Amino acid sequence: MTFIIINFDFPPRILKKIYHGRILLNNGFGCYTQQHGIDFTEVFAPVARMDTVRMIVALAACRGWDIFQLDVKSAFLHGELREDVYVHQPKGYVKKGKENKVYKLHKALYGLKQAPRAWFSRIESQFVKEGFQKCPNEQTLFIKRSTGGSILIVSIYVDDLIYTGDDKGMMVEFKKSMMEAFDMTDLGKMRFFLGIEILQKSEGIFICQRKYATDILKKFTMSESKPVNSPIVPGSKINRDVNGAAVDDTYFKQIVGSLMYLTATRPDIMFSVSLISRYMSKPTELHLQAAKRILRYLKGTTSYGIFYKKGGEQTCLLLRILI
Repeated sequence: MTFIIINFDFPPRILKKIYHGRILLNNGFGCYTQQHGIDFTEVFAPVARMDTVRMIVALAACRGWDIFQLDVKSAFLHGELREDVYVHQPKGYVKKGKENKVYKLHKALYGLKQAPRAWFSRIESQFVKEGFQKCPNEQTLFIKRSTGGSILIVSIYVDDLIYTGDDKGMMVEFKKSMMEAFDMTDLGKMRFFLGIEILQKSEGIFICQRKYATDILKKFTMSESKPVNSPIVPGSKINRDVNGAAVDDTYFKQIVGSLMYLTATRPDIMFSVSLISRYMSKPTELHLQAAKRILRYLKGTTSYGIFYKKGGEQTCLLLRILI
């Protein structure tokens, strides 16, 4: 049960109301917000790092494992609250004869600041119950070993779970237990995760961000630009350009930020993006032109990515075009 109805006998400063499914705190001035120390304490909830995702993909490719994905429906609603949270009865659902009563929540609702942490604590306890061990260096990575030596690896990013291993029976049992504990959607083999496209083949796994790269070009009106063969002019040097013409720093930061996320599958632009990121505080026309050259390079290489080769003690990382 998400809530129970109780008598209202609390100061006005902790009155809350529901509006379009969101939980808000009434501070008495028509504004609604939660206060730290009263309505919540800890709010931090870890999410999988991109390095962890790539590590799982590399390991699965090397060993010839398949990677599967599950999606949790309304994940935050599964979180169990530790604090006392009270909400007004929503309009249209007020119980007759109990108009002066409020709801005491047992589980989190979307809009609560502690909802992400409550959800992660809930699913973490489920993993422990299933016999998983949490990685000491990555809180979102869980590993389970069977008595026969088989292994199952699971990583979570908010409401998305990816899992792989060398025992199909363990994976089937894990999926069944998770779907019994939570309302989940089985997405089958991992194909799209955090903006990354994944193509699992018999010879290895290819990852890229083709759609994301295309969206970047559209966003910064570079879709019709002329492609170039390198992300930076060979032999050129970029400096602070103190006397150069200043440009819109917000626009420049947006370009750099978008490119930085693209480096997750594009090591070929890592150096160039790192170079222009040094000048985000006071960018000039020189720095903007350098950023636009990287975008022009992307124009002709949107389908580039990383191929993790199957077999061998080490995984080969190759940059190639997705066919």
